[in-house]
This record gives sequence, structure tokens and C-alpha cells, in this order.
Amino acid sequence: MHPFTLSLSERRALKQQIRETKDAKVLKRSQALLWLSEDVPIPEIAKRLAVTRQTIYGWISFYRSQVSKPVITRLKDRPKSGRPAKKSAIVLQELDTLLQNSSRPYGYRHVDWTVPLLRQAIQDRCQINVSTKTIRRCLKQCHYVWKRPRYTLARESPTWAQEKGGSKEASRPLQDSSSSLWTKPF
Repeated sequence: MHPFTLSLSERRALKQQIRETKDAKVLKRSQALLWLSEDVPIPEIAKRLAVTRQTIYGWISFYRSQVSKPVITRLKDRPKSGRPAKKSAIVLQELDTLLQNSSRPYGYRHVDWTVPLLRQAIQDRCQINVSTKTIRRCLKQCHYVWKRPRYTLARESPTWAQEKGGSKEASRPLQDSSSSLWTKPF
């Protein structure tokens, strides 16, 4: 195999990928290519990165075969073939419909939707069997985030201040009983 050399712009791009990437595979490939250009032996690189020598040879050959493409494209995985997700499209469509309202209009006794409840509703509506993993993946894809409900007191007890250690004068009811001391933060 010919010695592995990098141009100055490739070296800069690889160093930038090492600093900025969040993809472990891209990080390993960038580091391996930089070490190769510094004449570190392939068995040593394989040991450092906990991969086989054949893996590194594969990275080198793919990197060299894609010379016309940008460096980041040459470092990423090849596109994987596979069966298209059929259920995910149905789940995404149903999630938009279901999450517009509470679960009560659909016959459930819960106030808010949960993943198992969404799974049950989609199975009932579409007659398909979906997993909770599929539901979670679709929720993430739609950028839905579940937050715990925040509970607030409905009304203030007339003896609230006294119960909390205040005096009897402080526990007198307010003049305007319709105003509440409890508000929801924005």
C-alpha cells in the first residue's frame, strides 16, 4: 500500500471533525487518518481505537475512493439499504391526530397520553400491532417531549397562614376571595 498522505485542507478538516463531531464513528475515522498521515503503524492505530486492521484498511480505501466528495461525506457511513418503515408513517399520522386532544374523548380514563396508551389507541384505530419503541421513535422524530404535570393548589384554606406557623391575624380571609395567591409560572 502506498504511504498515506493528506493535503493541508484535509488535515484541517479532519482536526475540525475531531473537535466538533458527536458521532463516535466519524471521530475514530478522523483520528485514524490523521495518525496514518503521521506514519503511525496500522496495527498500533487498530490497538488504540479497538478495531481490527481490516477495518482501518476499509476506511482508507473508502476515503481514497471518494476523492471528489467533501471530507465529512468521506468519513460517514455508507447509506444502508433496508426495508422502508411502513408502520412509522401510519404512527406519525395518528400521533398528530391523537395528541391534539386529551385521551378522554377517545374513551380512556386518563388525563394525559402515555406511550402505552398511545400504543393501545393506535392499535385500536388502525388494526396494526406496533411496539412502544416505535411510538417513542416517532414521538422523538416529531419533537414531542413529555413533561410531568405540575400540580397547584385549587384553593387556599382559611387557616392556611396559621397552619404554616403564622398568627391568627394573618389567617383572616382576603377581602377579594376570587384572587388567588397561587399562579402558574410562564
